[in-house]
Amino acid sequence: MIRTFFLYVEEDSPLINIHPVLKISLLLVVNIEAWIIESPLVLTLIVVGLLISFKVFKVPLSRIAKFLSFAVIIVQAVMLSYLLGSTIPGNIILWVSPWDTYVSDMTLLYAFTMVLRFLVMLIGSTLILAVMRDVDITYGLVYMKVPFSIAFMASLAFRMASIFLNDYFKVKDAMVLRGTNFSSVNIFQKARRYSKLAVPLMVLGVRRMIELTYILEVKCLNFKKKRTYLYRFPLRISDKVILLIVAFLIILSIVAKVSLRILSFPGWPFT
Repeated sequence: MIRTFFLYVEEDSPLINIHPVLKISLLLVVNIEAWIIESPLVLTLIVVGLLISFKVFKVPLSRIAKFLSFAVIIVQAVMLSYLLGSTIPGNIILWVSPWDTYVSDMTLLYAFTMVLRFLVMLIGSTLILAVMRDVDITYGLVYMKVPFSIAFMASLAFRMASIFLNDYFKVKDAMVLRGTNFSSVNIFQKARRYSKLAVPLMVLGVRRMIELTYILEVKCLNFKKKRTYLYRFPLRISDKVILLIVAFLIILSIVAKVSLRILSFPGWPFT
């Protein structure tokens, strides 16, 4: 097993040993494609494909379960914002609010599409980040000619994100042990109780930053000197081919959306 940012992954996972540049590129592509594609049918197929990829690439699917509560809150917020504050024309008006907004059949379809785009980014990013290591961020950005100081800060940001998630679950578990109920309450009570997590998480975050400052000072980290690197990641021909395919995929998606209108909302079979 190999330790990554968020968990332990099997050594024979196909995604573990790919080039760091490919990992960063795939992470960017997943999020870019989620914003390019608007067709709910295509987005649904991508979500299903990403879920299958967890099994194919030997990444524990249980990692998504930790983000489930966060995903539910975001989905509820998206649905409420469209149901209570939008005026999207449609063939059928389902409900008219007292404040001159309404819910149509296209409102529901548009809200469902936004939820799918969010799920594509969440599931796809979780898949890539689950096999991302500290060295992958640093070396990947350095291979992309990004200054080492920026690469180091990006790697540090991902590391702090994983630490923040661990702190989040620890604080939440502590509140549950003290009698706080996060499940059998309505959405407003749930939002109020989750907001109480902010203060202890902010205190822990400041404490982590102070400790990190001391560590970097003790190690005498200097970004101005020329650095040597411990690992070597040669960019093979197969890696270059995959990079070209990834770049071509983004261009193809833009052309299919703008010129052919294949990936634009609402898409087949709703058009």
